[in-house]
Amino acid sequence: MGFADQWPDLTGKSWAHKTASEMTDDEVNDARRTFGAVGRSDYEAEWLRRHGLPESYGY
Repeated sequence: MGFADQWPDLTGKSWAHKTASEMTDDEVNDARRTFGAVGRSDYEAEWLRRHGLPESYGY
């Protein structure tokens, strides 16, 4: 199992059972940090979109 295959601990996360569109900006920021800490970019596209950047920014 590679580093990016790991799943972060979502215990106590208010956004854990929400879709990205249901999350507040703060929750998206936290989700991005949480998944990024284990090498995943699951919320990167949503974070970029909310900051006015294209989802493919930086690729």
